[in-house]
Amino acid sequence: KNAAKKVAVRPKGAEEEDEEIPPRSMIVRRGKTSKATMELVLDLRRVMAPNTTERLRSSASTSLKELLQAAGVLKLSHLVTVSETAQSVHLRVARLPSGPTLTFRVDSYTLSRHVRDEQQRPPAITSLKTPLLVANNFSRASEARTKLVRATLEAMFPALDVTTVKLADCRRVVLCQLVDDDVVDIRHYLIRADLAGVSKPVKDLVRAAKTPDLSTLDDVADYVLGGASIPRADEGATVVLPDRFTGRGNSAHRTSAIALTEIGPRLTLRLLKIEKDVA
Repeated sequence: KNAAKKVAVRPKGAEEEDEEIPPRSMIVRRGKTSKATMELVLDLRRVMAPNTTERLRSSASTSLKELLQAAGVLKLSHLVTVSETAQSVHLRVARLPSGPTLTFRVDSYTLSRHVRDEQQRPPAITSLKTPLLVANNFSRASEARTKLVRATLEAMFPALDVTTVKLADCRRVVLCQLVDDDVVDIRHYLIRADLAGVSKPVKDLVRAAKTPDLSTLDDVADYVLGGASIPRADEGATVVLPDRFTGRGNSAHRTSAIALTEIGPRLTLRLLKIEKDVA
């Protein structure tokens, strides 16, 4: 019944062909919001980086008309607004310039800093390359509205060209998990690779900026084998890297263990309504 629309604009000077707007979003708050909700907006901008207006400033009184005017100038494909009532937080995703608009209630959320507080050694996040999108469990959906949710989420991320993408740029992944026809869990992960099949001292040796002091040892084997164990298979799926990846020792054609580290935020969204136009 509802279907996602492909939206195109005619740039100045073009007479015959339309040019589709590349995925780029604006994420702002609307109305009065708590500090936690304002922080959630900043977290969502980091998730969508670099394909979003990260440093955009907007006030609680900024009108929808003003936001749409700014989006037109910046040639944005989506407008995401976060609002708050006494009972709940709402998130709206509008496809520009003409809709549709999907309205979700945020059933629950955890800020990025709270996710990091749960970890003993939070990872350093230095890369803001475009994240990969994984839409999980949507294939079982039969409702048209659920298919539209998937199409909307996918349209917010640039398509991955496997012939040109650099492995070192694949540092983050956004997982959108369908819980039921109206509920979607969203998680944000950092992709990391580690040497597979070697002991911890060898890993430390490879990663070290300086050579460790071995003067007290009779043989280098004492360092390599000194009480170390081989990593377990559950530390991550092992793959042969086709190209160099971030981290010492992760060179092309080496076997590495791939694992995901959650970096937040976490959200559980419940679809409330779909509107044909931008709302």
